[in-house]
Amino acid sequence: MFTKTIATLIAAAALTACVGPTPYRAAGAEGNNFGYASSKLSDQLYRVRFTGSTRTPLRWVDAFVLYRSAQVAKEAGAPAFKIVEGTIDATVLTGDDVFGQGSPLVDVEVSQMSRGPQIDGDRAASAHAPYLQRMAGTMPVFRAPPRTPMVKGQAPTFIYIPSGGAGPALPGRSLLVELRSDLQNMDAQTFATDDVLARLGPRIKSAAQSTDAPLPASTI
Repeated sequence: MFTKTIATLIAAAALTACVGPTPYRAAGAEGNNFGYASSKLSDQLYRVRFTGSTRTPLRWVDAFVLYRSAQVAKEAGAPAFKIVEGTIDATVLTGDDVFGQGSPLVDVEVSQMSRGPQIDGDRAASAHAPYLQRMAGTMPVFRAPPRTPMVKGQAPTFIYIPSGGAGPALPGRSLLVELRSDLQNMDAQTFATDDVLARLGPRIKSAAQSTDAPLPASTI
């Protein structure tokens, strides 16, 4: 019985690891297909991608693919790059999020929820919600529906929704990036390489690997 329990716990831990959020890492590292990949299409054009597990916040994905694009530009000696295909949320540059850490709750102060009766309306999300994270300084809340009076002696009704289909789509971004030789004609889709690296670098936590050096862009 004890051996069976241990085996169950190990299997559960492995499953949790598989469905956890994807940190900043190269795709294919340690047999994991989630992560970044970049390929050189020409001297100026690169395809940069990041694919995460279903538990990976899309905001992480935006930060990771933008940061990887800046790394590619830096490796090629380009002071700027432009996204010519694909979109991202550029507010990741100005937020205070920490991207890629295992538990985003580490840097977020969440007040303990009262165990007593609470009034209907806005309530702070539970501190135990998986991967709760601060979004540009805001506090996540949800609107609680009005309570439905229970009839004495009536058993609760449970509604089961059958699962089907392929499940939720994996969060990911695919960008076509054009390298720029100067900082002229900057627009909303053009980014200064060093600025992106300076803004995102300290806030991105990379996966533990044998080396911190990112993989160079592959040539197709």
